[in-house]
Amino acid sequence: MRRFVFAASLLLLGSNVALADSLRPPLEKQFFDFFAEECVAGMEADAKTMNLDASQPAIKEGIDRYCSCTSQAVVSYLDPKEIISFANDATKDPVATKMKPYFDRCKGK
Repeated sequence: MRRFVFAASLLLLGSNVALADSLRPPLEKQFFDFFAEECVAGMEADAKTMNLDASQPAIKEGIDRYCSCTSQAVVSYLDPKEIISFANDATKDPVATKMKPYFDRCKGK
């Protein structure tokens, strides 16, 4: 009987872990969200240094659009190892050079 209770407890624990994993957003979305948030924060800080109000609708929309575009490029064109390298230092090659054309395209959107 004890073995049954122990086995049932393990199954419940395993199903709870699986449930928690299924509630977590996919890794790609987590990376996208991370890069988008970092981008927005950086661009808002840049706007502030230029005496621009990042809460103005046109500026906010431009920042959001650019950051969504660049974040999508990161998760679309980099493999996991490159994503981690990019997260640690976005200026380090070869990843920075690889992403430059995609980011340049995002500027026009």
